[in-house]
Amino acid sequence: MKETEKKKKSNPLAPVTIILSVCTLAAIFLCVALGILYVRNNSDKKETSETKTSEVLGVQETYTKAEVDEMVASARQEGETLKETEIKEYLRTEAESQSPSFATVLRTLFTDSVVYPGDGKFYFETISDSIPANPYEKDKFQTDENGYRYYIDGEATKSILCIDISAHQGSVDWQAVANSGVQAAIIRAGYRGYGSGKMVEDEYVKGNLEGARVNNIKTGVYFFSQAITSEEIDEEVDMLIELVAPYSIEGPIAIDVEKLDADTARGNALSREDRTLLVRHFCERVKEAGYQPMIYGNAYSLFHMLNYSELTEFPVWYAYYSDNLYFPYDLGVWQYSSTGRVNGISGNVDLNVMFLPSVDGPAEENE
Repeated sequence: MKETEKKKKSNPLAPVTIILSVCTLAAIFLCVALGILYVRNNSDKKETSETKTSEVLGVQETYTKAEVDEMVASARQEGETLKETEIKEYLRTEAESQSPSFATVLRTLFTDSVVYPGDGKFYFETISDSIPANPYEKDKFQTDENGYRYYIDGEATKSILCIDISAHQGSVDWQAVANSGVQAAIIRAGYRGYGSGKMVEDEYVKGNLEGARVNNIKTGVYFFSQAITSEEIDEEVDMLIELVAPYSIEGPIAIDVEKLDADTARGNALSREDRTLLVRHFCERVKEAGYQPMIYGNAYSLFHMLNYSELTEFPVWYAYYSDNLYFPYDLGVWQYSSTGRVNGISGNVDLNVMFLPSVDGPAEENE
């Protein structure tokens, strides 16, 4: 459903060091070669019998064209060998470090792409300069003793603790949840069956909305969609708008987009283009109704199942379980854990950083 790999803190300058080292060596070899070629070209142009004495790096030698060509080829080969050696050494260092992951290594090396797993392999999505960038700095995230994470800029806390729940959490003591410091909750409103296509309302949604409301917890809802037509999207949005009307929700109405392992899952048959159109239709309908639309997903669903570049005016609720946020673009909510513990909830619960719109940088449409 969501990326669960653990990211290790890595040195983002490692690839730069490799490149600089290789470039430095290559520059030396190039200078040598150019000096030799300059001397040779100013000689009598006779390839084998005529030679000229030159001083290259303080060494007095004579060279034929064949010797120059051999030296250039040797320099090039040494440069390639050194590059391969340094990259191998870097990979070895990463592999010998504590709890490494191949994804971490790839992401360190390919900084111009979003690297994400799926279908038993890794994908590379080139980062676009035309999409609003992630404005959040890694060293400004702080985690307290309960595992609750916040974005703190100077003395200002620019996020709130958010949970997301469904019937899987059962009955919730919302007063205890509020007392634990939770300020927002995104509650599952329902889902569409992946086989039957039937819409099902979450059995706890109304109680959860009411419990959160009376305890001053900001609420939003999400719907797990398996819609395959625009008419089915309309059904889902109509259900959601009717459901939330009595509760005056302040948070988002989100569409949950993810791939199911079941071969019979109806949504899996959609093309990337068709799914993008359906998600856009959902978001536009929600926005027209006066609510904040949002798209839930991980890197695979956002970049592989959807054409994300065509949906960037809608905020993202991004699922990525790690100590460090790995997402190049602006976002509204970061789901960082599925194993959180909160008073008033039995068992694990998802934890989220919900960013406040006062943070400098987010696109205007996301506020």
